[in-house]
Amino acid sequence: AQAVANADGSVTVSWSAPTEGTVTSYVILATREGQPRHAISGRLEPNPTSYTVDSSELIPGASYTFQVGPINVHTHGPPSAASAAVVVATADAAQPDGGAPAPGRPGAAQAVANADGSVTVSWSAPTEGTVTSYVILATREGQPRHAISGRLEPNPTSYTVDSSELIPGASYTFQVGPLNVHTHGPPTEGTVT
Repeated sequence: AQAVANADGSVTVSWSAPTEGTVTSYVILATREGQPRHAISGRLEPNPTSYTVDSSELIPGASYTFQVGPINVHTHGPPSAASAAVVVATADAAQPDGGAPAPGRPGAAQAVANADGSVTVSWSAPTEGTVTSYVILATREGQPRHAISGRLEPNPTSYTVDSSELIPGASYTFQVGPLNVHTHGPPTEGTVT
């Protein structure tokens, strides 16, 4: 992956499609210096092979590396090699990063398997910190955890994972990750479906 910091505080990430396997979507993964890697986009169409991360998703003056994760309907492939680090542009070099504290852990997630093959995940908002969005994390038995949703609005505190995102008969654990514009908080404890 290649990343270019834009003057408006956004970052454009571009990549080449893998030479093997079928890709139905991609997800952009961001790592801010000293922080864990996280999905910064929802699922993206296979074309074009570039994506601009909005400045509202990034901290001005912070250093980030980006990776691109390929996904198909059954699993996800290994992410790309990390981009070279880029520093997000600031509107005013003297501006503090205004880092708000990470949001707290949301209340226990509950997952209910629906008759149509979808799963509804619900949770309660954390009691501390500011949450601007959530992301649903899924772990299929024996597979690595991955974001199965894009960024979700803070309300309502439930989300239905479409059956097309899940493998019939497979066992999944779901977690809910809280995010704000500066960082993300600890995800909920896992819930098995």
